[in-house]
Amino acid sequence: MLADTLREVAGAHLVDEDDHQETLELLPPATDAEIARLESELSVPLPAELRAALRVTTGFANGPLEQLGFLDLAGFGMEDVFPCAYPLGHDGFGNYWVLDLLPDRDECGPVFFACHDPPVIAFQSAGPSEFVREVVALGQPGLRSPVDVVHDDSTSAIWASNSGLVDQETALAASDSVLSEFASGFPQEAVFADLREAKVGDGFPWGRYGPRTEWTRAGTHRLWATVPPPRRGLLARIFGGRG
Repeated sequence: MLADTLREVAGAHLVDEDDHQETLELLPPATDAEIARLESELSVPLPAELRAALRVTTGFANGPLEQLGFLDLAGFGMEDVFPCAYPLGHDGFGNYWVLDLLPDRDECGPVFFACHDPPVIAFQSAGPSEFVREVVALGQPGLRSPVDVVHDDSTSAIWASNSGLVDQETALAASDSVLSEFASGFPQEAVFADLREAKVGDGFPWGRYGPRTEWTRAGTHRLWATVPPPRRGLLARIFGGRG
């Protein structure tokens, strides 16, 4: 559980890239008023695991990330991809780690990394407890933390390879009825991203067709579709489509 993990990592010794050492400190617990405000802002019920964690702390007072906290929902967006997103932290450059909460389940997870440069969604962790441990590992010697791998390597690899996207013909032919039925509702130029069985580093380039790319989600499934804009000819691109 997240609350137990937070108690466990409190006081961990961290070392940054400049070999500066510090002790991980937790912020004070959330007040009843803060939890009530949070619940009023959420579009889904607050999961029991998050509620218990908030009784321990509202986040890290210091540490390897620019911010890691459990109380601030502002600043993320991307409601078409994650309609019930619960931000956990960011890197200071507009890239967020978020929980993908579901309206019909009292569960916390998985954690995704939503990056805008490159514009990629990547699977990070199975849940917030694992994510917190991976964040702490950023400041400890040894193997690279999965947070570092996803942030620095996976996003670039997903963008460069265009992995995670399948065309409609492939989706319609899938033996998976959820995917094939979802695909049947879109035109043939549509593409699909499926992260239902994702592992660390899997993802898709949400901005492949521009920063205003709009995605449609298959209900509570971690399955999305978008229809790329039509390709424009050379003259149209030069003259902005004017006759």
